[in-house]
Amino acid sequence: MRINNSILFAFYLLVLPVCMQAAERGARIVWTKHADSRTGLYTTKNFFVSQGVSIGAGAMYYFGDVDNEGVAFTGGFNKENLSYGGGLSFGYNIPAGNCCNLRIGLMGGTLRGNNKEKFDNLADPRDDYRKFQSFYIQPAFGVQYYPFTNAGFYIYGGVAVTASIITNYEFYAYRKQTGSAERVRTLLKGKTYGILPMAQIGIGYSWRLAPSWAMSAEIMIQEGLIDTHYMNLDAFPLAPAQSSDGKELGGSFGTWTDRYGKKHIHWNDGWFQVGITVTYQWRNCEHCRIINNYSHIKPRRR
Repeated sequence: MRINNSILFAFYLLVLPVCMQAAERGARIVWTKHADSRTGLYTTKNFFVSQGVSIGAGAMYYFGDVDNEGVAFTGGFNKENLSYGGGLSFGYNIPAGNCCNLRIGLMGGTLRGNNKEKFDNLADPRDDYRKFQSFYIQPAFGVQYYPFTNAGFYIYGGVAVTASIITNYEFYAYRKQTGSAERVRTLLKGKTYGILPMAQIGIGYSWRLAPSWAMSAEIMIQEGLIDTHYMNLDAFPLAPAQSSDGKELGGSFGTWTDRYGKKHIHWNDGWFQVGITVTYQWRNCEHCRIINNYSHIKPRRR
């Protein structure tokens, strides 16, 4: 009986440490919070998919009715449509799945447009001179999608509402007088406002600066979804109450007429945007634990 007990005790001394070591190894494999790139046991979100706050600045290039019938870059680049350092943004990111951030943002800045230099350089100069300057505030909501797990490239799509305070506008209106073939030019100038729903599409790339800090460069197009009285960025078209002589300049969804009697359609306003953003984030990673067979997993070497 003593011999059997001694053998059993010796067996425990030899086998128990091995069992405990195996259990410890198994627990480490199952419950560790570190991704194992060799076994692929765990998956984590893209580093940039995380909760965080950001602040950024950028430059905008306006396009719309003031910019030669609204077609951007028609007749070349117009430096008068560019607002340097014209925007400051604040954003809050909420992780959604393993590849997306929901982005809630607030942006403010300036926009301007002036087509005088463009028309002065034409072979047949025109008097369709227009300009405006404005300040705007824009709340926005969108989705930041990272298609690659280990890269900072992302695609952004969102919607926004822009409240624009137009501090100065000047247009020439040409109207045909009763009983005369001549069109009379009238200068319209003043201040007004507009509220415009917009769509946002952009691409960007993020860099990791530190464990909780990142920087992003982003290019975006912001396009107005409508162009009517009081729902535009550049005060064009004008409503009757806005014009100096009480007459409407351009129809809500229709056309406007130049000094030659040629009709033009309205072009929805918007702007191109280039900016840099710095983000402070606190990671919200999700770890996946495989609960099936672990026999194919080799223990780590220490």
